[in-house]
Amino acid sequence: MFSKKIGDVGNPLIYIFLTLAISCIFYGMNKEFRGLTIFIVAFFFICIFYYCGFSFFVIMIIFFVVGILINCSYYKIPSKIDGEVRIIKISNYSVIGSYEGKSITIRTNDKNLRVGEKYKIIGKVDDIQDRYNGIVGEVEPKVLYKINGDLITKLYEIKRNIYLRLEENLGTRKAGLISSIAFGYCDYLDFEDKDDMKNFGIIHSISVSGLHVAIVYGFIRIFVGRNLGILVTMIYVVFTGLNYSSIRSFLMLTCVEGGRILKRNNNSISALCFSATFLVLYEPYSIFNISFHLSYLATLGIAMFNKKFNNTLYKLNIKLREALSLTLSAQIFTLPYLILIFRDFSANFIIGNLILAPFVDLMVITGNALVLTYTYTQLFDFCSYINLKIINMFDCILNYMENFSLPMFYGNENVVFFYLFLMFSAYFVNKGYKKFVYLPLIAIFIITIQIYSPIPSIRYYKEGAILFSYKGDRILMSNKNQIDLNRLSKSALATKYFRQRKTIVMNGICKISLEGKNYVLDTGTKKYLLKVTSDKTQHEEYDIINFNDRITNNIFIIDGRLV
Repeated sequence: MFSKKIGDVGNPLIYIFLTLAISCIFYGMNKEFRGLTIFIVAFFFICIFYYCGFSFFVIMIIFFVVGILINCSYYKIPSKIDGEVRIIKISNYSVIGSYEGKSITIRTNDKNLRVGEKYKIIGKVDDIQDRYNGIVGEVEPKVLYKINGDLITKLYEIKRNIYLRLEENLGTRKAGLISSIAFGYCDYLDFEDKDDMKNFGIIHSISVSGLHVAIVYGFIRIFVGRNLGILVTMIYVVFTGLNYSSIRSFLMLTCVEGGRILKRNNNSISALCFSATFLVLYEPYSIFNISFHLSYLATLGIAMFNKKFNNTLYKLNIKLREALSLTLSAQIFTLPYLILIFRDFSANFIIGNLILAPFVDLMVITGNALVLTYTYTQLFDFCSYINLKIINMFDCILNYMENFSLPMFYGNENVVFFYLFLMFSAYFVNKGYKKFVYLPLIAIFIITIQIYSPIPSIRYYKEGAILFSYKGDRILMSNKNQIDLNRLSKSALATKYFRQRKTIVMNGICKISLEGKNYVLDTGTKKYLLKVTSDKTQHEEYDIINFNDRITNNIFIIDGRLV
């Protein structure tokens, strides 16, 4: 194995992507989780050396170094900026701009800033980085004024103007819905529409996804052919904002169609890894992005399991079989991820994707017809009318389906743990290792002990809540009014929950009290400050457990002391 030749390594693109991804993870998390990141890197390269040989090992080391250098280059920024900045995101909490391809936070109270516009900014840059979101620094402008835009600015303006004209024709809610589905302009999307999409498992429809790109390309190809179709699709991807899903889909599409033109067969996994490699090189922080993860997990599931589901469901009508196979295969890897990150999952995704998704597909085409007719008022109004009728049908069916919809499923890492054990069990049983059929039972035993919690434990949730667990009692408490404590209690399997409770006695084991925005834990023998905010006030009378730094989120109480 150690002397394996480079040519004998199958699908090298997979290893190249994994190496670059691990280099980005190492750079991004090294400050907070140094030991863990060193272990991951060491374990990965030991596996590469053992299974792929020394020569390939050396090449992967080079790619790892390249990944580190790319990250160093991205996060290197001068102490002062004097140049053009494009606004890329405005929220209630921050304004994010792009300066020389790097994301910076802009500290300003100017309410007239608009996404897509370019501004001249002069100011000092503070080294306040967020490597999970690609923020390289924070600037408080001494000079800030709008300058002439470019093509990207014009595209943002066109999307905004299309929405405004749609608002006149269809009203605010319907204009927001069609704009978000057709070309990813989500600024005015109604919250109820968003909740409905989530409830029926088609939340991906309100932002431009790989499916949108495939629909647009498939429709355009009918009229202009493959070559020009790819070019027009590229313009669509740029117009919609260059998000991860659309770039991934376009690059994979280019690989597949390019292979047909050159009469070469392209492996779908290789095409997937090629697009992921491109994105990691283009934006090294993308490896931490949830949209990136969901996009690639869904596509990986389709690539690996779509044909298997198709073969299993061979008795069904071909159209139903293909739609169902695509829906189920896309959920294989995204389901545990969604539960792990968002702690909920829609059990209505099958009927949502079978019944509602076709209307969404149609709105992608008719919605983008609005872009083509933008300068022709009568044609634009006619397309608006068509979209109105489609939305009315969509609303009618949606309202009917809500009478039969299942409630949201709430879960946590225990559900994911069981799901993974179930997948491992199915894999090994399929390979002939029949004893692995008992693996899910082992998972159930471990999960039961963890939920019962024979040792008192305290867990912090990043939403701003603390869960105390001991012998079946699971008490959730929070001092924040903004979080949905009822929803969090369901996913945490809490038996009780309290909001703004000053003091709670936990089964005679300990007492937790509010201390400003933090908590004080009294075990009877010692007091600890459970820090959940970035408050810099000194508390010399307590030992401090800092939950706010993300390094620790779970502690145990043994003989009055924390472990």
